[in-house]
Amino acid sequence: MVKSPDKCYNLGMSGKKSKGKIKTQYKPVVKRVLVKKKSKIFDNVYRTIATKMPELMIPLINEVFGTRYRSDRKIEQLRNEFFEKNGKIITDSVFRIGDKLYHIELQSTEDQTMAIRMIQYDFVIAAGGAVKSGNVFKIRFPESCVVYLRSNRKRPDKHRVQVEFSDGRTVTYESRIINVQDYTSEEIFEKKLFLFLPYYIMRYQKEFKRIEESKERFDAFLKEIESIRKRLERETVKKNKAMMYEDLTDLITEISNYLLQNQKKLRKEVQKTMGGEILILKSEKLMKKARREGRQEGGIKMLVSLVKNGTLTIKQAAEQLGESEEKFNARLAKAK
Repeated sequence: MVKSPDKCYNLGMSGKKSKGKIKTQYKPVVKRVLVKKKSKIFDNVYRTIATKMPELMIPLINEVFGTRYRSDRKIEQLRNEFFEKNGKIITDSVFRIGDKLYHIELQSTEDQTMAIRMIQYDFVIAAGGAVKSGNVFKIRFPESCVVYLRSNRKRPDKHRVQVEFSDGRTVTYESRIINVQDYTSEEIFEKKLFLFLPYYIMRYQKEFKRIEESKERFDAFLKEIESIRKRLERETVKKNKAMMYEDLTDLITEISNYLLQNQKKLRKEVQKTMGGEILILKSEKLMKKARREGRQEGGIKMLVSLVKNGTLTIKQAAEQLGESEEKFNARLAKAK
């Protein structure tokens, strides 16, 4: 006798009656479209970091998968859209480091079908890199992980799917889980998990109203936010990574504005705190604008000029462009 499962989720199988018989139609569980616009902000911030600051993904990959990649290791972001007959599958991010693939999804809410979604995503990613040898295709699954922005005591340590093949073999497919709220601000900075910083205040979301109504809590909250800002400044600006500082503080402010829509006073103070009292070089602002608008040449000329007049060192200018000092020296020589 086959034992009935404890729970049965509708994962895409719909039953339709047709002349006394049940006609079963398969519908993939993977979502083909994004959710309502107002809930896109967490995904948008994550994809901005993954696209514009991929170096921040390396500490996360090291933390989740136990690797030891250097911060300057080359990381390649692969396409995250896959087209099938039934529509488009969109994953949050897929990366390649060396010969290894890494698939990372971001979740702000619980989804009972997440384990199924992960194996389906991973299969599509693996199939996209299929290699044929004779009459046999070989596919390699990526290392995969779900990053949860909110904690849940009932959440397992891994997502698991037990796959039963027709010949009787059984394989348990696993995807790792990491919970952002398990990390203190000290651990985030110690492990260089700057990717988590924009989502940090989410841990206080249920307390926002009480924080705004209590001066003691209000002041303590802002003190913690200011501490994070200053620590971020030390880790970026003072190490010639001012553009990273500006980008991350912008993203932190963007999420805090969204979460604090009903706490006007608290929202205003967080904005003020994250603005900080810090001197951002004009050259850095120009480079940021040039990068956004796709007109980098103007920013490069400005950096060359600032190096010539002694405002910046060659090392500082090269880091702003993400290139070697030798290459920037070549720019200087050409500009003479």
